[in-house]
Amino acid sequence: MNRRNRLRRAADIARVRSRGARAVPPWLVLFATPGEAEASRVAVPVSRRFGSAVRRNRLRRQVREALRPQLADLPGALDIVALPRARAADAAPGELAAAVSRGLRQSRARLTG
Repeated sequence: MNRRNRLRRAADIARVRSRGARAVPPWLVLFATPGEAEASRVAVPVSRRFGSAVRRNRLRRQVREALRPQLADLPGALDIVALPRARAADAAPGELAAAVSRGLRQSRARLTG
């Protein structure tokens, strides 16, 4: 995922978490709001309770990889925050991708009304 697709500022992440449409598929919680940039942007914050930096970064990469192919299919730009749940590290890549797809569908439905 390239730099223009990353949501980096803490203020932007807080805005998406507080005002965004929330979807809770298995393995993660997704927040989405209409984006302010040209392209959809994603943040995957992973807390220290998931373990070592190696484990946290692996989980972050897995979630980003599950989101990457779906960003091109999004109508318009969205800002997305994906919070992995406690057992997300145990999920198979296919299960994680299915959960992301389901969460994005739910978020889009809530945003469009």
